[in-house]
Amino acid sequence: MFDLSQFISHLPPTNKPLRIAARQLHWFRSAFRSHAATCGEIMGCHFEIDDLKLTHAFVRWLESIEQQRPQQKTDRREFFEFAPSLMLRELVSDMPVRLALPPQPATPSTPSEFWPEGYVATTFCITVYAATMDQEFGSKVEIDSVIDDLRFWWSFRENATEDSKYASAFFQKLFGREPNWTFPTSFGARTPPSH
Repeated sequence: MFDLSQFISHLPPTNKPLRIAARQLHWFRSAFRSHAATCGEIMGCHFEIDDLKLTHAFVRWLESIEQQRPQQKTDRREFFEFAPSLMLRELVSDMPVRLALPPQPATPSTPSEFWPEGYVATTFCITVYAATMDQEFGSKVEIDSVIDDLRFWWSFRENATEDSKYASAFFQKLFGREPNWTFPTSFGARTPPSH
């Protein structure tokens, strides 16, 4: 069962709002390393981080959010909800985390065993997103039960490995949103949320 609170508690401290800290390379790298270490402890394995790949993913993410930042203040919250899906696309594209010492199950029975690297990248984006939404809007994010479903992760891995833009779509699905499967990384083409 996915427990978000244990990941949020391991985010590095910052005296800046998380929306600012997350866009600073030093904090971002520190947060990702801490998250991977926490995942490793929980999963009984060890991850290695490629700092160059992580930096490239980070820079592309910043460029992407700058290009798509909405002009309308009314879109601010929706953009906050959309931006982490772009982060996941970049992480999956370069996959800066590698399983160095794997756990021992013969047959994966959990998402973290099935795709450890993807699980670390995805839960990192969820963690930063959830902590930021709480800080900015005082809201708790609701994660869909598919987060614990191996079939979801099977499809997620297969599609995102083929084309990393699908990582954004699957991230949106984790929060019960129906993504635009044709243009999942375009904020302007997003499927409006149902209220």
